[in-house]
Amino acid sequence: MGVKQTIRILVAIVALGVAVALFVHARGSVAAPKYVTTPVAYGDIASNVQETGTINPVTEVNVGTQISGTISQLLVDYNARVKQGQVLATLDATSFQAADAQAQGSLGVARANAAAQRSAVEQAGANLDVARANLKQMEANIETARANIGKTESQLVLDRTTLARDRTLLAEGYIAQSQVDIDTNGVTADEQALRASKAALAAAQAQRAAAASQGSAAQAQQATTAHQAAASEAQIMSARGQVAQSQYNLSRTTITSPIDGIVVSRNISVGQTVAASFQTPTLFVIASNLQDMEVDVSVDEADVGNLRVGNAALITVPAFPNVTFHGTVHQVRVNPTVTQGVVTYDAVVTVHDDKARLLPGMTANVSIAVATAKHVLVVPTAALLYGSTAAHATPSPLAGAPGSRVTVTFLRNGKPTRVPVVIGLSDGERVEIASGDVHEGDSVIVAALQSNRPRSTTPFAGGPRGR
Repeated sequence: MGVKQTIRILVAIVALGVAVALFVHARGSVAAPKYVTTPVAYGDIASNVQETGTINPVTEVNVGTQISGTISQLLVDYNARVKQGQVLATLDATSFQAADAQAQGSLGVARANAAAQRSAVEQAGANLDVARANLKQMEANIETARANIGKTESQLVLDRTTLARDRTLLAEGYIAQSQVDIDTNGVTADEQALRASKAALAAAQAQRAAAASQGSAAQAQQATTAHQAAASEAQIMSARGQVAQSQYNLSRTTITSPIDGIVVSRNISVGQTVAASFQTPTLFVIASNLQDMEVDVSVDEADVGNLRVGNAALITVPAFPNVTFHGTVHQVRVNPTVTQGVVTYDAVVTVHDDKARLLPGMTANVSIAVATAKHVLVVPTAALLYGSTAAHATPSPLAGAPGSRVTVTFLRNGKPTRVPVVIGLSDGERVEIASGDVHEGDSVIVAALQSNRPRSTTPFAGGPRGR
C-alpha cells in the first residue's frame, strides 16, 4: 500500500470519528450504541497506485556546440517552431575561416612538393636506365677487348712460327734476308697489338666498374626519391586531414536543429562566448512536440510489484484541475533510487493530448490502475484499523499488501469477536476479504463508542491513542 493510500485511510478514519461524534451529540443521551458496525457486502474493488511525477516531452534534445566561440546571430527564441536542419544561431567564423585558409594553403604546398618528388623519382629512374645501359655497353666492350686479345695472340703465334721457319730457310739460302725482316716486323707488330688489346681490356673493365658504381648510385637515388615521394604523399594526407578538420570546425559555427520541434529553452544571447572545453554546453533544448508527453513517476517499492507495462493511468495537473488526462504505463525501470532509506523505482507514463496543454516541468498527480476484483466480499478500511487496536487486544501493525494476514473484529451475538482473515485488493476506502470466516451480512465493527463519543484508534502499533 502506498503512502497516499495510508493518508486516505487516516482521512477516512477522522471523517468517520467526526460523524459518530455528531451522531452521539445529536442524540444527547449516554445510551448510545456501544459499537459502530457496517455489514459485510459484495462489491467491486479497483486497486490504484497513486503518485506524483513530473511531465516531460517524450523526445527532448539538448542542442550544443563542439567548438568555442562568440554568438554572432540568434535566429530563434523560446516557443519557436523549428524544422530539422533549420539554423538556430551562428558563431563568429573569422578565426575558423582563417584556419581553413591556412589548411588549404598547407595542402597546396604538400601537393606541389609531392609533384616535385614524383618528377625526381622519374628522373632517378631515367638515370638508372642510362647507368644500366652504360654498364651493358662496358660489358660488351670487355668482351670485344678479350676477343681482340685472343685474335692478336693467335696471330702472334703464327707470325713467330713463320719467322722461325724463314730464318731456317735463310740459313740454307732458300729465301732472301728481306723476307726474314718482314717476318720480324710482323711479330713486333703483333706484340704491340697484343699489348694494346690488353690495355683496351683493362680500360673496358675500369669503365665497367665505373658504370656499375654509377648504376648503384642511380638505384640508391631512385630509392631515396621514392621514399621522399611517399613522405610527400603522407604530407598530403595530413594536410587533407587538417583541411577536413578546419572545414568541420567552420561548419560547426552554424548551429542547426537536429529534429522538428519546439524550442523549450534558450541559454544564449548575441555576443555571449560559449566554451566547449571539457563538456558540450547546451545552447537550446528542443522538444519534438508537446502533444506526446511522459510523466516520470517514483513508485514506492511496496507498489512497484503490481505495476505492469500497459496499465492505464489517469493524470491531473494543477493547471487544469477539472481535466483528466489518460495515459499508459510505458516502462517500469528496474534501477532503484534510495533516498534516506526509502526505495523507489521510476515508472514512465506516456500521455497524448491533442491540445498540447501539458507543459514540461508540470507536477502531475497520477493514478495507475493495477488490478481489479469483481464481486468480492469487502469491508471498510476502518475495520482493519479498529481490528489492529481493538480493546483487550495486543496492538499489531496494519498490513495492507494483498495476501497479508490481519485480524478483523465482528459483532456476533452482541459481543465483539476477532476473526483472522487474509486481505486482497484495496482502493483506500474498502478492502477485499480474500479468505476467512466472513460471510455476506456479517456486522464488522469499525469504531467503539465511549462517553457519548467514539474512541479514537491509530493505524499503527505503538502510535498515539486518542483521549
